[in-house]
Amino acid sequence: MVFTPELPAARGLTARYVLALSLVASLSLIAFISLRATITTQETTAAIVNFSGKRRFTSQRAALYALRLATADNDVERTVARREMLNSIAVMERAHRGLLDGDPTLHLPGQPSPAIAAKYFFGVRPVDPMVREYLRRIRALADLPAEQLRSDLPDLAWILQVAPNDLLEALDDLVAAYQSESEHAIRRLQRLETGVFMLTLLVLALEARFIFRPMVAQVRRESTKLQQALGYTRSIVDNSYDAIVTIGADGAVASANPAAERLFGRRESDLMLARFSALVDDTSLSGVHSVVIPRPDHSVVTADAAYTSMQVAAGRVVIATLRESTEQLKHHAAELERRNLELDQFAYAASHDLKAPLRSIASLTEWLEEDVAGKLSAESTRHLALVRNRVRRMHALIEGIHQYATATRPSAPDERVDVRALVQDIVDEHNHGVRFSVTIGVLPTLITDRTRLWQVFANLIANAIKHHHRPSGNLAVAAEPVLRDGTTAWWRFSVSDDGPGIAPEHHAKIFVIFQTLSERSAERAAGSNEAGLGLGLGLALVRKIVGDHGGVVEVRSAPGAGATFTFTWPAHLAENT
Repeated sequence: MVFTPELPAARGLTARYVLALSLVASLSLIAFISLRATITTQETTAAIVNFSGKRRFTSQRAALYALRLATADNDVERTVARREMLNSIAVMERAHRGLLDGDPTLHLPGQPSPAIAAKYFFGVRPVDPMVREYLRRIRALADLPAEQLRSDLPDLAWILQVAPNDLLEALDDLVAAYQSESEHAIRRLQRLETGVFMLTLLVLALEARFIFRPMVAQVRRESTKLQQALGYTRSIVDNSYDAIVTIGADGAVASANPAAERLFGRRESDLMLARFSALVDDTSLSGVHSVVIPRPDHSVVTADAAYTSMQVAAGRVVIATLRESTEQLKHHAAELERRNLELDQFAYAASHDLKAPLRSIASLTEWLEEDVAGKLSAESTRHLALVRNRVRRMHALIEGIHQYATATRPSAPDERVDVRALVQDIVDEHNHGVRFSVTIGVLPTLITDRTRLWQVFANLIANAIKHHHRPSGNLAVAAEPVLRDGTTAWWRFSVSDDGPGIAPEHHAKIFVIFQTLSERSAERAAGSNEAGLGLGLGLALVRKIVGDHGGVVEVRSAPGAGATFTFTWPAHLAENT
């Protein structure tokens, strides 16, 4: 029985999906360009209106100081008036030239439109000649010596006549024209943005019709294949005459079939708690060997063991196939090797594809519920929710086992870690709504594996919050140095809470993988969206990580007295913060 993917259908869906994504990306790029154009237009408009207004203001200011210059009673007043008048026309002239020719430093583009250029150079009273004449007469007035200044000068009379009338009206008219043109340009860009938005919605609707609906059918087919593959694999393993044991990267037994229970004389649950090296006198885990198996009833069995290994998401897994030694088995060693190789290849393919179908099943139930919204009975809706919860729990179990199996691998080179900042980040992540009061003491800065230290604190803090018997409570995180020869060799961290506490007889049980204190944890896990909740992996993972770093984790607790978890961590480099 062979399971093969539907490659043509998958490729067709992929091609359509890539096309849809390309269209959405192109439309997003157009929208971005349109938005940038709108922003640039608004910035340019603001600069144009600003300097148009500044030109208008400085023209009136120059006229005011021209009058003061001609009527001043002393040299000091004349000097001040002349300076302010010249400063005003300098600003006015720069704004005028920037509006006509452009000035990058002022964010002025220049090159006015034909309609605005006509106001500058044509018509009854063109603005540009008027401004230039205005500037010329102002400078001429400024060049006169003090003894020639008087209030009846022709240049002054012209300035005072033009500034509040023709010049002011012409400049105001230009400001209004600039504003009108910019508003029209912005409205045009906004219409373009609306068109792009509507086109994007259309593309998304077509994507839902021609991509996501076929995906639902594909998920149904893949779900059926997954069930068949799981059943096929389970049937092979359970009905095998040979004992089949899988061994994790840490040397512990990961699974065992019924034949293994008969061969070892132990229940599967007992085998799962043992290391393989404690069950047989063989540590090589490769090739074909004759091994001795001591049974709990004090009998001894000699068996031939064949080992194959494969790499899965959780790491390297060894498959041990064992059979009691017989002459017939020796003669058929080649056949057994072939069968083991086939099993190795199939087990690798099945384990590699476990997660993806689970995600597909969850997505399928959500899409089915959306497609028939309002048509399902309450019982059917509850069944779909139950399927999603079971899938999430299975996914969490696979992920949890993966984390546990890889916990002792270095995740990254050691780095400088501010432990206080790390703990604060974890508290912010888990203390939703700030329901718990958390006190963080003086914590060190270490050179260590950030990811592994994060996992330890995250599990301890999350457990304290999740398993608290009240909606709110108090937590405390502290640290103290452990000295050796007068230097800090270790840090002892503690996480304390005022929760329900743990009875002393359960202190050892809580650190065993897949062990929980009550059925309540499993019930919460079945109806929760939080991966790993209630699986009994958190504290087992903490103990494994801490132990791998040479430390020890302990708990001090009693019913009704809260709990304090402490663990030691190596101090390669530490300094108080």
